[in-house]
Amino acid sequence: MINRIFQPNAMQTRLCLLTAFVCLAVSLSCREKQQTPVTGGQRHFPMVDIPTVYTDPEARAGYLALHYWDRFDFRDTVYTGSAALVSEQALVDYLDILSYVKHDAACEGLTHLMHLAEADAATYAFFASTLERYLYDPNSPMRNDEFFIPVLAQMIASEKPDDAHKVRLRVIWGYLQKNRPGTLAADIHYQTVSGQRHSLSDIRSEYVLLVFHNLGCNACLTLIDRIENSATLQAMQQQKRLRILAIYPDKQLDEWKKHLTEIPSTWLNGFDYNAEIENKETYILRAIPSVYLLDRNRRVVLRDASMTTVEQYFSFFSR
Repeated sequence: MINRIFQPNAMQTRLCLLTAFVCLAVSLSCREKQQTPVTGGQRHFPMVDIPTVYTDPEARAGYLALHYWDRFDFRDTVYTGSAALVSEQALVDYLDILSYVKHDAACEGLTHLMHLAEADAATYAFFASTLERYLYDPNSPMRNDEFFIPVLAQMIASEKPDDAHKVRLRVIWGYLQKNRPGTLAADIHYQTVSGQRHSLSDIRSEYVLLVFHNLGCNACLTLIDRIENSATLQAMQQQKRLRILAIYPDKQLDEWKKHLTEIPSTWLNGFDYNAEIENKETYILRAIPSVYLLDRNRRVVLRDASMTTVEQYFSFFSR
């Protein structure tokens, strides 16, 4: 499978368009030459032909966003049974293609896919669960909340999921509406080791990197090391364009004090003294560590972002 990191907003599309059009053109050319759906007893994904009028890679990707599944038989349950890996690989490839189109087109394509999948209950369940696993699971390298939102909206509106399942889907929907890219980040009230109390909204900086962490967390320590060794982020801090705020969102204050040395002295370091994040669910932390990038107005630029994404953002859009 493609082990590709998908980013959670429209910035991803622009980055990919800048760096990978040639790769996409070659990839799509190869896909057009695939075999028929059954060859030698083996199933293949029935790839559509891209009309010759679509010559540049962006236009070709845009065509596939809506027509990729035209020849796929959603009533053929073999594709969700013994040939499920064929369908899953086709879906991964489709998500790859969507990273090259505008966000609205990607959302339209995903909604269209889910409507097509309604042709069969088992097929619908397969695509719903697989898309959730790839796009919503916090441990998925392809996680993309903004791609999952249109899928989720279609699932809530569809008659396929039962009422009990929709209760869960609506809860997830509520989670995904919090602190979306482009919206004002929920304020955070924190206390430092000296006892002083501050808020996220008080920070005056062109950018704020918000890092939620846990005590002695190996993944957190790895992230901290990555940030400290990032030439891009170090330069941003030295230019006083970036402040980093580390927030411990749990209640073990004494333990937090024992781990203070894990956080670099150049960072702001605090804990949520009112347990506001947990009690009011101002931030849904599905995995720790979790990184948000905010602009000077404290609007969310990146949510749950990888450091690769953060560095790419600064490389392309903050010069």
